[in-house]
Amino acid sequence: MENLDQTIKACQQGNALAWEALIKAYQGKVFGVAFYMLKDKSEDAAQEVFIKLYRNLGQFHSSAQSFLPWLLTIARNCCLDRLRKSKTKMKYESDAEVEPETIADGIESPEEGTVEEQRKELLYQAIDKFDQTNKDILLLKDIQGLKTEDVAAVLEMPTGTIKSRSNRAKIKLAKALSNFSQFKIKASGN
Repeated sequence: MENLDQTIKACQQGNALAWEALIKAYQGKVFGVAFYMLKDKSEDAAQEVFIKLYRNLGQFHSSAQSFLPWLLTIARNCCLDRLRKSKTKMKYESDAEVEPETIADGIESPEEGTVEEQRKELLYQAIDKFDQTNKDILLLKDIQGLKTEDVAAVLEMPTGTIKSRSNRAKIKLAKALSNFSQFKIKASGN
């Protein structure tokens, strides 16, 4: 979005076109967070996030904070609230080992689905074995593409902690996925 500050000010003044532009610019990122955290209930959660954004946009001050981390904090908190309300238990196993055998359970055979779908499913199953903070770091930094500083703002953690936990989570994820042929890198020319 070219001039986010102007768009936000126009939204705060009730401009419907500016509001539509803001939603279009950020709906993908909000839906991505909601889908990652809630799967099948993500559309409702994404709508709820934009309702909360509409109600609270007057509290946003662009000089003091970055809009995307603020919006994704709202999205994350909304999803966590929904998970708590539905009494879905989140796994908070801080550094539990990811077992390849447990990841592969329930994956379709190559005849039943595409290899790409299987790769995504294996990836998300591996990430689901992580503690919530590492899941959030991977989602925000590596899947959503936020800068380390923005992830630190969303999760209210020091930047150095985000960097170290991100690196450890990537290494752990790579080890978990390295046992599967779908994730092995083919040598060029083969």
